[in-house]
Amino acid sequence: MADPVTEFELYRHELLAALADDDPVAVLRSTLDEVPRLMATAATQQLSRSPAPGEWSPRQVLNHLSDADLVTGTRVRMIVTQEQPPLVGWDQDAWTARFGGLDATPQETVDRWLVLRRANLQIYESLRPEEWDRVGIHSERGAESVRLTIQLQAGHDRVHLDQLRKGLQ
Repeated sequence: MADPVTEFELYRHELLAALADDDPVAVLRSTLDEVPRLMATAATQQLSRSPAPGEWSPRQVLNHLSDADLVTGTRVRMIVTQEQPPLVGWDQDAWTARFGGLDATPQETVDRWLVLRRANLQIYESLRPEEWDRVGIHSERGAESVRLTIQLQAGHDRVHLDQLRKGLQ
C-alpha cells in the first residue's frame, strides 16, 4: 500500500513542477524585472480587486511575495550558519491579514520586496557547493536543504506571478 500523499507533498510537487529544470536563482532574479513591469501597467483599482472569491488581490500577492522573501531568506541564512536549525512554519493567510495593509501604497510593498529579494539573491549567489546540501528541520515538513528551499521559492514565484497576472487582467 502506498503512503498517503500529504498536502505539503502536493504543494511541493506543484512548485517544483512550476520550476521544472530551470535554474532557481535565475528564476528568482527574473522576478525582479517582472514584478515592476506588471506594476507599471496596473491601475490602482486592479491592485485591490480580488479576481475571484477567496483569492488574494494583486496587492495581497505582492505583500505575500515580500513576506515569503523575508521567511525564506531567514531560513537559508539559518541553515547555512547553524547545524540543522529548527525552521518554524508560518501562516501566510494570518500574515497577509495582519500585515498586508501596513504599506501606504502598493509601490511601498514592491520597494520592500525588492530590497529583500536583492539581499537574498546576494546570499544565494554566494553559496559554496557544500552549502546547497545543508539542511534545516522544518516544524511541519522535516528536513529541507538549502537547495530545496530555494527551488521551492523559485517555483513559488512562478505560481504567484501567474496569480498576479490573472488579478491584473
